[in-house]
Amino acid sequence: MGGVAATVGLGAALWWVTPFSPLQAAGMAALVVLMGFTEILVISAIKRDCGVKDSGTAIGGHGGFMGRMGSLSFAAPVFFHVSGFCFGH
Repeated sequence: MGGVAATVGLGAALWWVTPFSPLQAAGMAALVVLMGFTEILVISAIKRDCGVKDSGTAIGGHGGFMGRMGSLSFAAPVFFHVSGFCFGH
């Protein structure tokens, strides 16, 4: 919960480098956190069904590249489409 609060707080504090208001920036940061958490659940379920412990060995002890980049692969498209739908012209 501390990580969620820190991410949303940092997102709101950095509103001035985005096209969003402070409240909108906090909301978008919360959305990114939610998508990152969703990725962990989805990939864990897929790995469990396949009987795989890690998604790779390229980065020792960290589950491979998907273990590091997986949350971005879920969060970036959602952020793109939500910001375009809600704030696009």
